[in-house]
Amino acid sequence: MKTKMRKWFDVLLGAILGMFGLGCFSCGMYGVPTSDFIFEGQVTDENKKPLPRIQVVRRSGWGDDANNRHWSEFADTLYTDANGNFYEYLGDNEYPGKIHKVIVNDTSGVYQSDSTIATVEYSGGRRWYKGKADLKLDFVLKKK
Repeated sequence: MKTKMRKWFDVLLGAILGMFGLGCFSCGMYGVPTSDFIFEGQVTDENKKPLPRIQVVRRSGWGDDANNRHWSEFADTLYTDANGNFYEYLGDNEYPGKIHKVIVNDTSGVYQSDSTIATVEYSGGRRWYKGKADLKLDFVLKKK
């Protein structure tokens, strides 16, 4: 009877802790891995003139090499400000990964789109906290 009661208690306690993102105490981790991540840059034309209202789409990915990459189905979409700058801070957020695909689009159709794949290195991480990283990318768009 005690064994059955203990199993029921363990299941119930596990479910309650899981609702709060806690669990896996025996493996030294709990919750979802997090990191501080800053994504920033500037978009200009060939004459170094800043381009406002340019769409910047970032998608996180994972994988060992170019042939084995998997991209998140979710993408962060930003727009450049009046000075052509974009900025995103992901603090205390889910771990965004090391590989990022960035696509820059001029929705007005004057400039050609551009894209790149960038890898970032996180530093200062420990256990479930993966650390922090900055990804700074500048783009120069050409007219169509």
